[in-house]
Amino acid sequence: MKRHYNYAHAPQCQVGKMRCSSCGKKITVGQYRYHETADAYVPCHRSCCPNDPHWAELDRLDEETRLRRKQYESDVLAFFDKWGALDDEDFMSIVNQRACS
Repeated sequence: MKRHYNYAHAPQCQVGKMRCSSCGKKITVGQYRYHETADAYVPCHRSCCPNDPHWAELDRLDEETRLRRKQYESDVLAFFDKWGALDDEDFMSIVNQRACS
């Protein structure tokens, strides 16, 4: 039977006793994965299960988010340099007009 893994970051998310099923050490920080059994949550450090292909997918998504944020910040600063401080109410009225068109 294939296990269904959940992926999380410690200490933001904690499950069970937070002891790695592979090395036996406590999971206190960083990424880990876990699956649930009838009796317990079974966590594992990312470093103890590096061959899980889902880590690469999570890394790709994190990189996309980082690049999108970087582009967003660049666009915001370019807007500010050209137009100055933003009037949120006026900005949203323009956006809403476009949505209704």
